[in-house]
Amino acid sequence: QEVCEARGCSWCPTDVANAPWCFFPEDTPYGYSLGGNTEETAKGWRVTLNKRQALSLFGDDISPVILEVEFQTKDRLRFRLYDPNKERFEVPLKIDSPGVTAEEANYEVEF
Repeated sequence: QEVCEARGCSWCPTDVANAPWCFFPEDTPYGYSLGGNTEETAKGWRVTLNKRQALSLFGDDISPVILEVEFQTKDRLRFRLYDPNKERFEVPLKIDSPGVTAEEANYEVEF
């Protein structure tokens, strides 16, 4: 807990299996925030994320980043993060998807 809080993170013990006890708070200068409209697509959602500040944990950060969320089956969600300004290698993985709606899924997505 002391190491977590010394980094400026939040500490919150939980009984939820595999949930982190140490995490960045909402107002952290690190990471990304919603940077525009949340666009509904035929298979889910597309959201633009912008880097919050100049601080970087890993370097070579990309901004903006596009997050695509696809409802594939009632129990499977696919998300894809990519740079809209530069094409990069992506693993050529083809996954058949019947495409369900958010109302049919056994999970919820929040932005």
